[in-house]
Amino acid sequence: AMDAAARANLLLRMAKLCKKQGSFQLACKKFTQAGDKVKAMKCLLKCGDTEKIAFFAGTARQPEIYVLAANYMQSLDWHNDPEIMKQIITFYSKAKAYDKLSAFYDACAQVEIDEYRDYEKAVGALRESHKFLVKASGTADQVSELDLRISLVERFAEARRLAKTDADKMVQCCQELLQEEDIEAAVRVGDVYAQLVEHYITQQDNVKAHKVIEQMRQRQIILSPYLDKELVEQVYAAVGEPVPREENENAADEVGDDIDEEIRSEEGDD
Repeated sequence: AMDAAARANLLLRMAKLCKKQGSFQLACKKFTQAGDKVKAMKCLLKCGDTEKIAFFAGTARQPEIYVLAANYMQSLDWHNDPEIMKQIITFYSKAKAYDKLSAFYDACAQVEIDEYRDYEKAVGALRESHKFLVKASGTADQVSELDLRISLVERFAEARRLAKTDADKMVQCCQELLQEEDIEAAVRVGDVYAQLVEHYITQQDNVKAHKVIEQMRQRQIILSPYLDKELVEQVYAAVGEPVPREENENAADEVGDDIDEEIRSEEGDD
């Protein structure tokens, strides 16, 4: 009978051949039989079968494999799939990959801000990020930078809460935040301005709303991600000013013109 070392060697050669030919599942099986679980996992990742990847990571129980699985899952649409999100956190936790957990929670916070404007949830995610950054022995600079971001996001989350109970305090908080030089690193400035604009509109104070929109434009903030077009038109009409054209609208028009020209020239070629 073939001895164990020779058998493993043969299996490895077969695995490499399978990999070369693109038979990644078979290669995974052969690498596993040969005892090289990390290479087996790398082949499985090329198949992109999330369920198999999660299962394999769970059975292999090796830190490096947990990390490979979680890294792969971060390339998926995790922010719309709580199950994948949970698996990423589980795998990084099992691998004790605290630096990666910290970075992942940071990414979660960013999604809450950019996609959902949910600063409350962002604070929660940033606190988790902070906890793991400390566990990962992050540098003093990294920790203090994250501390600052948390405090700025907390202040804006608090301002948004105050909108319902103490509008004057909310306005004061927002104005103070806009004076902070590091605000861009933590909060979308357009959200702070939009908070003020929406407040003034509910107060039917179009003059102040217009003034805030003009401040946004001076800071070269594109309005459309933060304010409804109708809202902006309504404010400018109320103060008797023409509605400003946005840079991105001009760009969109130019792209449209280019496409029209290309279509025309292609039709001419026919």
